[in-house]
Amino acid sequence: MGPLTGIKVIEIAHWLVAPYCANMLSDLGAEVIKIEPLSGDQVRSSGSYFKDGESYLFAAYNHGKQSISLNLKDPDGLRIARDLCREADVVLENYRPGTCERLGLGYESLKRLNPRLIYCSISAFGDTPGYAQRPGMDPIIQGMGGAMSVTGERGGRPVLVGIPVADNSTAYIAFGAICGALLERERTGQGQCVRLNLIDTMVFNLSTRFGQYIATGKPPSAMGSQHAEVVPYQAFPTANGWLMAGAQSDQAWSVFCEAVGRPDLTNHPDYRTNPLRVKNREKLSESLNAVFVQKTTEDWCLVLAGHNVLHGPIWNIEELVSGDLIRDHGIIEQVEHAVFGRLPVIRTPITYSDSRVEIQGPPPLLGEHTVDILRQLGHTEEAISDLIARKVVYAKHDPAADYTNSMPGSDTA
Repeated sequence: MGPLTGIKVIEIAHWLVAPYCANMLSDLGAEVIKIEPLSGDQVRSSGSYFKDGESYLFAAYNHGKQSISLNLKDPDGLRIARDLCREADVVLENYRPGTCERLGLGYESLKRLNPRLIYCSISAFGDTPGYAQRPGMDPIIQGMGGAMSVTGERGGRPVLVGIPVADNSTAYIAFGAICGALLERERTGQGQCVRLNLIDTMVFNLSTRFGQYIATGKPPSAMGSQHAEVVPYQAFPTANGWLMAGAQSDQAWSVFCEAVGRPDLTNHPDYRTNPLRVKNREKLSESLNAVFVQKTTEDWCLVLAGHNVLHGPIWNIEELVSGDLIRDHGIIEQVEHAVFGRLPVIRTPITYSDSRVEIQGPPPLLGEHTVDILRQLGHTEEAISDLIARKVVYAKHDPAADYTNSMPGSDTA
């Protein structure tokens, strides 16, 4: 059993941040019901990687969930959603501020139905006037949140971080916040609303770069693959690729120089201390690059490991996920999917001594669990057929559903 076994989560969300958080909750044992509009989570039709109409992007972070497809603008569809929230432990939403409130699915409305409810609301900019209603997704937040200004080569153009750091980081914080709120509910018996936004998360992510700004009064700049405050600590070209290596202290610097065959650099007047190396980083990097390019990445890894020097090869994603390190950790698992067949998915990377963290099932097809969920809510077969016929719900696997006519593309929250 997972540590969240017995917890029911209702996800009213799309794109990445809240669904990613719900994915982690599922891996820890929570039952996650994803409420989707009749046209589905918008990411189902986004990007360029599909198989028979199913999105690989959606599949990347929506495993282990049940999908019910509802027209939330229909009173009967809204009633079903509220019935689900009535018996939930957690509701997780990331629509634009005010959307869920207008639908009747905001916190103040739902807590009257369910005082023990933990309601997590995630937005791009919070409630600040002039920003609250602006659309904001990960690349926009990276730009406004300082990340792009410190990413890329020195003096170059701003560069987008290659993974969705604003969305992912906010999902992680939301995960912890929800677990904390559930723990507090055990003490008080009362639920509460948890609010997060992406721009605040990016401020929180600044960490050492914020320290630089406070110390100097100047905005830090991009440093390419070099560490901003520690030299050397950067990517070095090798005979067949790239290697990340560094000396995290002056003592480590001496060992580093010995390992790379340049002991003469240890007490060089320009490099004896880290502040000197930072000041003279360009000249030092040029000298070290000339050394590292003489051997392959694999050879350097053997040399540096023998001296216990901080280092690691720079892998692409294929090298990372197919190598022995990640295979040994076992966080990439195979699930059976109706369209993709055997599908690799990433499990939440947490290990407990007693509790289990495991993937609960494959990513759901749109409306795959609509009928089962309605049955559990007490709807009769006749009532379910009526809801399908009136396009209040979409049921992927129900034989009475006219799939072609029950999936309009415009019904989004």
